[in-house]
Amino acid sequence: MANSDISKALLITGESLTKMVNPGDKSVAMLFGDGGSAILLEKQKDSPMDILLRTDGNGYNAIIAPAGGYRNMDAPRQDAVWPDGNIRNLYNTYMNGTDVFSFTITEVPAAIRDFVEKTGVGIDEYDCFAFHQANQYISKQLAKKFKIPMEKMPLCLDRYGNTSAPAATMALCDRYGEESGSEIKTMFCCFGVGLSWGVASAAINTEDILPIIETDEIFEEGIINEPF
Repeated sequence: MANSDISKALLITGESLTKMVNPGDKSVAMLFGDGGSAILLEKQKDSPMDILLRTDGNGYNAIIAPAGGYRNMDAPRQDAVWPDGNIRNLYNTYMNGTDVFSFTITEVPAAIRDFVEKTGVGIDEYDCFAFHQANQYISKQLAKKFKIPMEKMPLCLDRYGNTSAPAATMALCDRYGEESGSEIKTMFCCFGVGLSWGVASAAINTEDILPIIETDEIFEEGIINEPF
């Protein structure tokens, strides 16, 4: 948008992660949730966004579905007991919790520090920290490391789980969706599959944050059970 004549854009993300979780996998069965978000972006002269993005493909297998798509189209679908003692098949989501945790307490804080140095805006100048909803322990560790009061770090994973891409946005909507207008200086920090991670900041009017809508509706027409 900054390098074109585009004035408005709609950023839409959606995840239905529960479809890829095996109920017999105790490491992730109660972790993930389904959700989506829509963010309207409008280019304005006095409303900049700062963004820092990083990725490291060496961590590709820390969070992965080994089969499916074009990676491995003909893998067997039978469930089996994996070395970690959990039941899953190659089409299910696998997460190496130890590797992911190590990544979140090393690379993610380093990126936040670099972002603060790059932007010149201190941690104490932010009103809200909309971070990825990985799990409560990781959120509290990041808050502790940067001396962030937990009341400034909204959490909604206890009700919606880790919804991945829309998680940080959902945390904002959960906290501010019913509030009247006030501007909040917000830091976003997200991390996950890839491994990839990033930090961003924006000034947001809470009047523009809508409440979360919960629904069980699905797109029935998209389900094909029989060949044409």
